[in-house]
Amino acid sequence: MHYRRLAMFAFVAFIAVLPLLPIPEHWVVQANYIGLYAIAVVGLFLLTGIGGLTSLGQAAFVGIGAYSAA
Repeated sequence: MHYRRLAMFAFVAFIAVLPLLPIPEHWVVQANYIGLYAIAVVGLFLLTGIGGLTSLGQAAFVGIGAYSAA
């Protein structure tokens, strides 16, 4: 249990220091895309996998988000 708390603290510290590091702009854009796709996948997994539902509304929201991001 102690290792889990230490790992969480290390992860939060890494995320806090990450904006200060000199990383290429392309990596930031790529990380944004990964985060956006991860949110869509988690939503789809919760809806269809755990909830057992079929809904086209989730796909519509992802499409609206994609068009607004573009």
